[in-house]
Parts: sequence; structure tokens; C-alpha cells
Amino acid sequence: MTQRDMSTAKELENNGKTFIVPPCISDSGTSICIISRLHEILEEDIRIDLEKTSLTITALAGPEKVMRNITVPEGLRISRKKYRDGILTIVLDRPA
Repeated sequence: MTQRDMSTAKELENNGKTFIVPPCISDSGTSICIISRLHEILEEDIRIDLEKTSLTITALAGPEKVMRNITVPEGLRISRKKYRDGILTIVLDRPA
């Protein structure tokens, strides 16, 4: 399994605190798992969009809207997503 950071967006910082921490990305060959810490963000304030080769995580951090774009291979689909204790996990499956 390989790990690589394919992040392309800048994260918003407030008093030196990053709201969306750069993700850890692992590729198993059949799926890609993306794990990121989101500071001070509620689950209902998180939106995840996948379009072609761009996975976008958007969240409301207080009055600010923050986002992180992650470049992924084309043809993936979101199979699972979970947010618990400030950790966002997204699993993207490759087509069979």
C-alpha cells in the first residue's frame, strides 16, 4: 500500500490553526482511502463532492467557509464516508 498527499488547495488558517488538515491518502489498488482531521467542525457542516478528478471537502468553520481540493484518478466513486471525533474518512472505489 502506498501513501501520498495529492492535495492541491490551500487551507484556511485562523490564528495559526488549520481547519482541514492535509489528508493522508492510501491506495490499495481497488480503492483509495482518504483520512483528514477537521478541527472545530460539526458533521452537518461538511459537504463532500466528487467530480471527475477532483474531490472537494467543504465545511463551515464558524462564519468562514473552508475547503480542500484533492486530485484523484478519474472514474472513482464514493463508497463510504464517516466522520467521528473530528476525523473524516472517505473511501473511493475503482470501477470493477
